[in-house]
Amino acid sequence: MDNRYEAYAYADPYFYDTPRRWGAQEEFAHVTRPLPEGWEHGEGEIWSIVRPADVRLPAQGWKIHVSARTEDAEEVLDTVWDYCLREGVTFKFLRGLPILQVQNSKYAARGSSGKFCTVYPADDAELERCLDGLGGLLAGRKGPYILSDARWEGGPLYLRYGGFEELYCRDASGARVLALREPDGTLVPDVRGPGFAVPPWAPVPRCVAAAVERRTGARDTGLPYTVERVLHFSNAGGVYLARDPGTGEQVVLKEARPYAGLDQRGVDAVARLRGEHAVLVRLAGVPGVPAEHGVLTAWEHEFLVQEYVEGRSLSEWLTARYPLIHPDAGPDAVAEYCRDALDLVGRVGRTLDAIHARGVVFGDLHPRNVIVRPDGEICFIDFELASTVDDFVRPALGAAGFAAPGGYSGPQIDRYGLAAIRLWLFLPLLQLTGLDPGKAGELADVLERRFPVPAGYTDEIRRLLGPAAGDGRTPRPAFGRRRAELQALLTAPAPDWPALRDSLAAGIAAAATPGRTDRLFPGDVAQFTHGGLGLAHGAAGVLYALHATGAAIDPAHVRWLVEAAEAQSTVPGLYHGGHGTAYALDLLGEHEAALRLMRRLAKAPDEDAGTDLAGGAPGIALALLHFAEATGESGPADRALALARSAADTLERAGTSDPARRVGLLAGASGTALALIRLSEHTGDTGLLDRAEALLGLDFERCASVADGTLQVVDGRRVLPYVETGSAGIGLVLDALLAHRPDNGLARHETAVRRAAEPEFVIQSGLFNGRAGLLGYLAATGRRHAGTGRPADPGAGQGTGADAGAAAPLDRQRAALALHQIPYEGHLAFPGDQLLRLSTDLATGSAGVLLALGTALAGTPFLPWTGARARVPLPTAPLG
Repeated sequence: MDNRYEAYAYADPYFYDTPRRWGAQEEFAHVTRPLPEGWEHGEGEIWSIVRPADVRLPAQGWKIHVSARTEDAEEVLDTVWDYCLREGVTFKFLRGLPILQVQNSKYAARGSSGKFCTVYPADDAELERCLDGLGGLLAGRKGPYILSDARWEGGPLYLRYGGFEELYCRDASGARVLALREPDGTLVPDVRGPGFAVPPWAPVPRCVAAAVERRTGARDTGLPYTVERVLHFSNAGGVYLARDPGTGEQVVLKEARPYAGLDQRGVDAVARLRGEHAVLVRLAGVPGVPAEHGVLTAWEHEFLVQEYVEGRSLSEWLTARYPLIHPDAGPDAVAEYCRDALDLVGRVGRTLDAIHARGVVFGDLHPRNVIVRPDGEICFIDFELASTVDDFVRPALGAAGFAAPGGYSGPQIDRYGLAAIRLWLFLPLLQLTGLDPGKAGELADVLERRFPVPAGYTDEIRRLLGPAAGDGRTPRPAFGRRRAELQALLTAPAPDWPALRDSLAAGIAAAATPGRTDRLFPGDVAQFTHGGLGLAHGAAGVLYALHATGAAIDPAHVRWLVEAAEAQSTVPGLYHGGHGTAYALDLLGEHEAALRLMRRLAKAPDEDAGTDLAGGAPGIALALLHFAEATGESGPADRALALARSAADTLERAGTSDPARRVGLLAGASGTALALIRLSEHTGDTGLLDRAEALLGLDFERCASVADGTLQVVDGRRVLPYVETGSAGIGLVLDALLAHRPDNGLARHETAVRRAAEPEFVIQSGLFNGRAGLLGYLAATGRRHAGTGRPADPGAGQGTGADAGAAAPLDRQRAALALHQIPYEGHLAFPGDQLLRLSTDLATGSAGVLLALGTALAGTPFLPWTGARARVPLPTAPLG
């Protein structure tokens, strides 16, 4: 689970939304407090900024962070507010208590946790005055330790050298990140991780030198154990594998940071650690429960010492064993997996019974908290949410899909978690049941059809995970209508493309928020970073998908995009910037608006564009090529060629030696290869194809052949088949190259790449990193393969029943989208990444599914400049 998503799931029960909207009802009064003359407010996503209008700050310098607990945060803010206004110092603060609590929660980003207020001294003298003044005023206050900073004396003030204004550069992987300026003017990443570091060239004022030296100097941990490696990090603290130097025994040290790792009640990691220790003492000797070896304090943190349990988590076990992630899961492999999974369910249930017999509720049953030992026995870990039956405290944390609704208490909490495990082991889509309990019955039906489970196995799944009166869930009336009818639309042997298209378009339109200025269509959390206009996560991408598939488009939505493009600043880029917006506007018939935006983008600061298709040079080059062909002007084409060649030069110089080099269509060398291929078609220069081939080879070198006959991108310990990050995106560019050079040596990879796009099970449904992308890739590239670019024989299996292995891959991927769909206002809709909320955007949501289905069922265009060279048609009639 990507921990960024939790904070964006609070504001709305259906869609991801900004934490600012969620916390708006509990904002500090200071957000709207009148300011003296000469002062002004600034607005940030989660910050409120207060600054004197006549003070100009340096671009970077030493900033002061103020930490605070939720119980006295408003008093701390009063102190900072009064001091800074009196002294004329710029500062910012988190807008409200809910945001502060999320920033300090267990799964918050460790690099930003603890930062409640930020003070921006204009020079060294002001820095010293602020430290002395605020340090005295806030002496004795407590707050989470800010891991990225150096502490000032013993209070809640912390120091870090960093940017005061937003400058950007490319990091080693090519991503656009916040920057600092070196003395010679070079922009370098302003690293904002959980570790403290001072750039070697940065001045260290005399007043902070001692604090910096204390932070950077070697420090004795005070632990009577030798730490061997980190097992896990969260904002609550680390989990470490350590060894007793006296006995040589390996143990696990679980760290708890005071005032950090908060749960939804505001309880910190230290309080939970003490409770966990008491529970482990009570459970001593129970099979499947680790032995405890005491609690100790080292530095400011507390540590629980417990038995090291050898093995792998249930999540890792499933990843290694699950048969449906392969293209053809035979009945023997499915049956063997089923036997082993049923055995594990039985072991988990018996361990729960033993824990309950000691009067304890585990409270946090999910796959990462169950270890499968080498001998097949299981052990529970992480008892921090456990409590006794007599003094039961409902867990205020929990894994999405596994945490019981509010109507459950006591041991029933664990029974719910066990029912979730029963489903997850066969169909790991539990987040969907948390979003829409109605999915539990649908998934149980699929489970019974696909796996030889005993009769009655899914009864607990249906009873506990499905909707039930009085279970404490918040009603979500927009879900559920026409559920069976919409399922049938996707799984019908002979799909009704117009009905599918119109239902998806209607669901997208029903979710639109034209009254908002930040976004028109709800999508991934990235739209609050990249903005709500672009191709990947904004209105341009949704309207592109509607236009490309011939779906109805509300003229008011086009007008929204035109006006937003005029009013909002935007950065260069195809998928994450203004060039993609301009491209979509031109396709929608808004030619003048598109050209105005392109002219503005041409005046953007001359920054290193990067080599990624998403926001860098190759994507910009493709947009320029479009406008060169649309206007007949040569200038944009010349600029496109220069950008693509520059990106190719950079990638060729790095070659295979750069370990940070990213891979795939949107981030890797494949994006530049695609731009070179399209420019070769425009110019007739076949030398560009030579360079494209070489660059494509760089990405293929980062792929691995898997035992199931697939070729996938290696990403750490994972292999990925997807469009954005995996082999399918590379395959799209290979298809474009093979259209010109069918006998090219890279053609040897094509079969294995296509096979990688044929797994029966995929967790997410989206276009960039999910099932829709695999479907679209198979359809778009199948046009060069007679008989494989169109839907399979209508008599083929639906891909979700016992005959799924025999279904044609393209047909199976289409029908299996039914696993993910959730009816919204009676129309087809799909969850975004992480499956916690619905999304309508191109990259992760319904628009991407629409685009892929159109390619598969009607031969409509896929992603821009991929697939057939035919253009996306311009409108021939008024939009409507």
